[in-house]
Amino acid sequence: MKIQYQHIIILFLVLVFTGCKNDSKEINALRIKNELLEKQLKEAKEQSKTIEYQKNNTSVALPNTTVKEITSKFNGQKYKIKIQFPRGYKDDSREEYPVLYVIDAETNFGGVGYIVQRLIKDKLIPQIIVVGIAYDTDYKTFYKLRSRDLTPVEDNKLKIGGAKKPDPTGGASEFCDFLEKELFPFIEGNFNVKKQDRALYGHSYGGLFGSYVLLEKSHLFNKYILLGSSLWYKSNLLISQVKHKELNINQTKLYMGSGELEGRIDDLQTTFIALLKAKKLKDLDIKSEVIDNETHRTIFGVGFTNGLRFVYSK
Repeated sequence: MKIQYQHIIILFLVLVFTGCKNDSKEINALRIKNELLEKQLKEAKEQSKTIEYQKNNTSVALPNTTVKEITSKFNGQKYKIKIQFPRGYKDDSREEYPVLYVIDAETNFGGVGYIVQRLIKDKLIPQIIVVGIAYDTDYKTFYKLRSRDLTPVEDNKLKIGGAKKPDPTGGASEFCDFLEKELFPFIEGNFNVKKQDRALYGHSYGGLFGSYVLLEKSHLFNKYILLGSSLWYKSNLLISQVKHKELNINQTKLYMGSGELEGRIDDLQTTFIALLKAKKLKDLDIKSEVIDNETHRTIFGVGFTNGLRFVYSK
């Protein structure tokens, strides 16, 4: 009997000990899960504060501008459309204006508008309407959305800036549909514009997108200003495509600029332009330059100015 009692006691102790170990594992798992939830909640609160701050504190009214919103049926995205009119613009006038469409209007719309107005005042370019395409969101989300909209194909391996996972990519085709079938009809149906005189300005991924449009949907624009173009994307995809692609381009001007200090972007731009020129397209007027002592970020001022003067020159 004593032996049986000893076995029972030992079995009881084993069960208690095992239960304690299991409880300890469960408690530890719950603790880790709770810490993760607290971290996610903190990040969500910070993001919410950022969005609220931007909405309440960073809105600046620029002269001769208006803002509209369009939600695209092609990708479900709500876009904030910033529009700057030339001085003296009147809805009831018969005068029509060229339109410059601007990528990344979150960050560059004010600078773009200022340079445009200076050049108009000095009679270096004609009076134009500027249409900036933006997202009504915080900067972190903005960079993810531009990555999606401005890249021609998916790249699930690309991680930028030490990111733990790739940003969404490959949505350029849907973004083109938004431009052609939703934004253009809206602008051309509501304002006095020259429907066949559309220019595109893009920098970095915006330059990549513009290069993609030139190769695949050149009818969308007849003027391109592309700076610091990310032609390295997907192992130089567009460089490979332009080598073998038969192009049908009508009466188009292309300005490409990069900074001397941009490294591989300079080299890829030079290669891309050389391949285009080798096709001897009589209706494609090209100007390409690498600007001394400029970087990927500082190329904007001089590059954009030079680009405007070239594409609007007679």
